[in-house]
Amino acid sequence: MNNIFSEIFGCYYKIITEIVNNSPVSVNEIKDIINDNGYTESCFHLLPQIESLPFIEKKDDKYYSLLKNKIKMPITNIEKSWLKAISQDPRFDLFTETYDKSKLNDIEPLYEQEQFKYYDKYSDGDDYRNYYYQKNFRKINTAMNNLTPVKIIYQSPNRNNEETIGHYIPLKFEFSPKDDKFRIFAARIKDRKLYDYVCLNMGRILEVKNSNEIFKGKLNLDNHMEKFNSKEPVIVEIYDDRNAIERFMIEFSTYRKESEFDDNTKICTTKIYYRKSDEIEVLIKLLSFGPTIKVLGPENFLKLIKYRIQKQIEMIKK
Repeated sequence: MNNIFSEIFGCYYKIITEIVNNSPVSVNEIKDIINDNGYTESCFHLLPQIESLPFIEKKDDKYYSLLKNKIKMPITNIEKSWLKAISQDPRFDLFTETYDKSKLNDIEPLYEQEQFKYYDKYSDGDDYRNYYYQKNFRKINTAMNNLTPVKIIYQSPNRNNEETIGHYIPLKFEFSPKDDKFRIFAARIKDRKLYDYVCLNMGRILEVKNSNEIFKGKLNLDNHMEKFNSKEPVIVEIYDDRNAIERFMIEFSTYRKESEFDDNTKICTTKIYYRKSDEIEVLIKLLSFGPTIKVLGPENFLKLIKYRIQKQIEMIKK
């Protein structure tokens, strides 16, 4: 299969696949499957045709599949090519331990990593290919999925690189494209109680071990993080010039936003919500758009921009 777009990947094929793979199913269950995977009118078109399908049989009030095996979607050549391309990303191995890359030896990648050029990016990013980094990352990922505590030996940047030991429940990964580093947000557990929420740099984790700590309480990272958010969002006008709106949305895709587009003026007004610790990074990203945007507020953020621009002017004059 070489087609990028094929009808077998359409919603109607997906609906029939779900019905077959979950059989026996009742009429109400079929309706739920259609509503979950189709459109408003899909139930009207599909439901009367279910009984006429040669591989589905109705007995009593249930529909049974006559196929011996479940339906599996084929992998197209373009999908294999995409898999080959992303498997060359050094971060790919962090999330896959048993993936056999040799199965794609004869596949040409959709793109090469060398085709990408990164700007405004630090050169001291995490060493994703390091064996111990990968080992620690996978242990934390497993603990995160299971919400189980782990014992982390950490090299603290604030104590002359002193090693600290703590028990944590990992809750969330965060990746910074600018820093080229992973961070984890975790709940620190001590004596079966929630001690605090912390942010750890993945690259400073020396070892991850099993923990004997137990915690049965509720965790709410979002409420904890709320107090670190900026009091007011940055309000930006984006002009429809040099594909600025699309580039802006991609650049700030990881931030919570509220956007409105004026069809008459072709101006997109966006509110960006961010953590206080990310303020300088947001500022630098906004400055990179030059005259294609206009920052409207808040006042304290405008002062930061003016100060930054003034510093750049002084550096140029020198």
